[in-house]
Amino acid sequence: MNIPVTAASAYILRFLESDRQGSVHSVYRKTVNLSFAGQLAALQAVGSPLSPISLITSLTDGDMAALPVASGMPVRTAEGALRVGENLLFVFDRISPLNLHLTGALPPEKRALLEERLEALLSSHSAGSFELFFSNPGLAAEIPFLAAAKNHLACASHALASHCFEEAAERLGRLIGLGLGLTPGGDDFLCGVLAGLTLCGSAGHPFTLALREQICSRLGDTNAISAAFLRCALEGQFSLAVNSLLSLPAREEIFSAFSAIGHSSGTDTLCGITYLLKNRHRL
Repeated sequence: MNIPVTAASAYILRFLESDRQGSVHSVYRKTVNLSFAGQLAALQAVGSPLSPISLITSLTDGDMAALPVASGMPVRTAEGALRVGENLLFVFDRISPLNLHLTGALPPEKRALLEERLEALLSSHSAGSFELFFSNPGLAAEIPFLAAAKNHLACASHALASHCFEEAAERLGRLIGLGLGLTPGGDDFLCGVLAGLTLCGSAGHPFTLALREQICSRLGDTNAISAAFLRCALEGQFSLAVNSLLSLPAREEIFSAFSAIGHSSGTDTLCGITYLLKNRHRL
């Protein structure tokens, strides 16, 4: 059975150019995660949001769910195709890869406008995770992982104000693995912080360097899928939705793009970006 891959990031296609052997890591309703010695790739249904590890197929959600695939099944790549088990061949040799490496920075006036739009968006949306800090602070205080996160964020902000960058990074590093879901909210939040640092032109700032070191040292504190996205963020690779922020889209467009990413992963990422934007003057 030959299945075309219709969209993918340049990041994951570069990795798959070489002959690789791996296995099926995990199977969800419309995603099949593949592992190649620690590097993950995700076969996804048509219309799925594009991430750095995405291989978007022509299959519908129902088609993906019906695939005869199970965890541990062997996977190998060769000559522009990926074979799963003996009978499934995903072909990606004729697609134009999308570059998801976030580069450049927003000018100061656009950073302020983006912060304003994100705060307005988050205050009117509730997915039950970090955006509750904007939409329902009282409820957030009653949720244990958010109460812990609030403490870490407050301490990190105070440390940033005092230019204690290593202390601020250590506090934020404690968010790794914190939260619920396939990718814990704390991890998505940190991906947003890293994206925000690039959007603010602070990729080489001492705080950025300290935060990168903290995240690298704590990747073992979360699950493999979430760690894969954090590694991508450390390499400057972000979702298509994050990259779209460089064009400063309207609030409705931002909501549409990010709300399509998991139950709360997209909004948790926006929370991290917003947190960094609010603290940008302390860098």
